[in-house]
Amino acid sequence: MGFFSWNCNVCKHPMLSRHASNSINHWMVRVVVIEAHTGKLLRGEYDGYGRVDDREIHLGAWRDNHGLEKDPTCYHEACWLKVGKPNSDKPSSSSRDQGYFFGDEHDVGPPTTKLEE
Repeated sequence: MGFFSWNCNVCKHPMLSRHASNSINHWMVRVVVIEAHTGKLLRGEYDGYGRVDDREIHLGAWRDNHGLEKDPTCYHEACWLKVGKPNSDKPSSSSRDQGYFFGDEHDVGPPTTKLEE
């Protein structure tokens, strides 16, 4: 399987792997993912292949009341901290550029608000 990603629910830029990031957007590698079917929170570095710190994001095992698969809720760690560490179950949209095949449209710095760990 090739690269794939979801967009952050705050800034709408994709989660990036270290292979797709540069000195400007490297902060987008650190992510927080809330799995749809378990509510489990994964926090760490996204690898571009559906894993956060070598832990696979479980997909396809959970279906909503209409029988539809539900995507995980994804944030860049900096965005998640900026908005108060939400535990939302609002699914993230799939990244059209797969978090890999893009030009400079994701060359943005991290949120400027003071972040807490």
